[in-house]
Amino acid sequence: MKQLTKQVVKAGGNYEEFQPEKIFRSIFLAAQNVGGKDEKIALSLKEEVVLTLSKKYPNGESIKTSEIGELVEKVLIEHGHSMTAKEFIRYRENRKHSRQNKESLGVEDDVGLSYNTLYILKQRYLRRDEKGNIKETPRDMLKRVAKCLSKVEKSKKKKEEWNKKFLDLMFSFKFLPGTRTLANAGKKSPQLANCFVWPIEDDINSIFNILHKSTLIKKHGGGCGYNFSMIRPEGDVVGGVPNLAAGPVKLIEMFNLMTSLFKQEGKYESGNMAILNVSHPDIFNFISAKQNDGYLSKTNISVGVTDEFMQKAVKGGDWDLINPRTGEVVNKVKANSILELIAQMAWATGDPGMINLSAMNRGTALSNPMLEKCGFVMSTNPCGEVPLYPYESCNLGYVNFTKFVKERSKGVRFFDFDDLEDVMKTAVRLMDNVIDASWFPVSEITESVRNHRRIGIGCVGWAETLAMMEIPYDNDEAFNLAEKVTRSMYESGFEASVKLAKEKGAFPYADKSIWADKKDKPRNVALLTFPPSSGNAVICETSFGIEPFFALAYEQNVMDGMRLKNVVGIFTKKLKEYGVYSDELIQKVVQNHGSAQGIKEIPKHLRDVFKVAHDIDWRDHIKMQASFQKWTDNAITKTINMPSHATPDDVEQAYIMAWKLGCKGLTVYRDKSKDGQVFEFGSAGSNTQPIRKCPTCNILLVRDNKCFKCKKCGFSTCEL
Repeated sequence: MKQLTKQVVKAGGNYEEFQPEKIFRSIFLAAQNVGGKDEKIALSLKEEVVLTLSKKYPNGESIKTSEIGELVEKVLIEHGHSMTAKEFIRYRENRKHSRQNKESLGVEDDVGLSYNTLYILKQRYLRRDEKGNIKETPRDMLKRVAKCLSKVEKSKKKKEEWNKKFLDLMFSFKFLPGTRTLANAGKKSPQLANCFVWPIEDDINSIFNILHKSTLIKKHGGGCGYNFSMIRPEGDVVGGVPNLAAGPVKLIEMFNLMTSLFKQEGKYESGNMAILNVSHPDIFNFISAKQNDGYLSKTNISVGVTDEFMQKAVKGGDWDLINPRTGEVVNKVKANSILELIAQMAWATGDPGMINLSAMNRGTALSNPMLEKCGFVMSTNPCGEVPLYPYESCNLGYVNFTKFVKERSKGVRFFDFDDLEDVMKTAVRLMDNVIDASWFPVSEITESVRNHRRIGIGCVGWAETLAMMEIPYDNDEAFNLAEKVTRSMYESGFEASVKLAKEKGAFPYADKSIWADKKDKPRNVALLTFPPSSGNAVICETSFGIEPFFALAYEQNVMDGMRLKNVVGIFTKKLKEYGVYSDELIQKVVQNHGSAQGIKEIPKHLRDVFKVAHDIDWRDHIKMQASFQKWTDNAITKTINMPSHATPDDVEQAYIMAWKLGCKGLTVYRDKSKDGQVFEFGSAGSNTQPIRKCPTCNILLVRDNKCFKCKKCGFSTCEL
């Protein structure tokens, strides 16, 4: 064998002696991680790598470790060890992430972003050439978006004016449109909206037509929402033949399957929202549908409730279940039996959520201004924060709240409402232009989107904003600030929408709204919403939406096993300001599940300010959501975190509290609720057996496979 290379050059530029044994260990470790056990194969592959290197570098030249790694990948793939190759690639990528070396990403950082943000932009948003190489910088991406959105202006002067204003706004990172716009703006057929709602009628031809059209949307990127309440119940008459109808749950299963089969651009899976109104005869089956892990995994389910239902559930009244095919009452049950089952299933599995149809449809500027002439909005997008009429889409953008925290004097910070109002004026126009710049593969969507011109401006960075101002998340000062901020956003946004309407015209359906006879009509039917904002939060390097911090120090699992290390920057900054920061202290936080609570080295004031989601009482989660909802005309996505020891009654009380405070929807997640324990009625940890009597009829339930059903009213609960 020819002379081997003497030295390798590490990623940081340091040199070390070439050690073939390391190649063997890395190959065998990757093989072991996917079930491999044969050391001889790993040794043989190592020898081939070394032989190839000796031929390429016969005089003992130095070689980069990156080239050795690439050669190992090549040899593994050529010999058919694809699983080991994939594991080896994952290992190399995680090593890169642990070094946080931005140069290793091959992306020019011309904006001043962190390694983690650049990595996400590279993977999902920056343009590539035909060979898959990145051809765009972050600044190029924002220029592309601004150009696409300003092109819809009518004159050359307007195009130039708003191109500059959109660029300046995005470069400041005070506002960004949603990630669908960041990814698709400038494409030949730019689908820029995030999510869509579809009508579901009790007709097989219509159902398959919607299945086809919604799948087209998913192919181009977008989640879908449906309300299945018009579907006749399971076992109902079809064509004069009894016991033939499949029922809503089976149809939801079909839509869920199509979501799994057809991915956005072949890579990203969409999601669904399936709603069933609380008066449907199959409501018990629907509530219990997601007991088994993995079933309907691409679909969020929510029960559509009304004020009338909640009043009866709280007071102990009866509730009618009505066949949507005939309009006849087919069952009368105790309303609280439905609410209790919703709470018990949410306690056990996290599903279903609750959609308050009454709160969404009050016929006001902040709650469906088209109610009188167009009827109830019955559906939402997959996360529940945008109520939509059929064929509408949600068009999302995000204000970065952290950019509005200013310092009046040293250590005294305030929220700059004047700056926020200025940003909203430009943001409304930018988001309205997204509507005109968007392309959709379904004509009904194009028509509905442009007739309603609904936009949804939300936020990123609420938790960080409060931390910067040293206001605890679960404090009245925080709730009051939330309401004040949202009111400022809505009032300045509405003023901007009215001004825009005078220039470009009100939304075409304005004559069907409460503004029909008003002199000042808005350009958009609705303006604000507060989505989860995960992608935009990462890009803006701040916290998600209106959520508290999930953890203060943690590792994030992103895309196929790659892990990114994260420490909340403002937390580190505050620890240093108070003179208590150390690497050892951060490690204590990591080992404390990302929480600062109970760590005495951290001053109590900071422990109060930096509570994470599971440190905050569920009641305060709901109070925060309700504070934002008061001036939000669409709705809000907010996870109500509960500790593992919470009971089904706690969940039920959360739904009641949210209803009383005017929240339009609610999602509850109890820690460790996905552990797969047998579902039991009653408090956690009790030894009671699953219920065998119907809570409404007080008769024995009859076993049907893994479920127990009441033959009289239809109540159902199933074994996990």
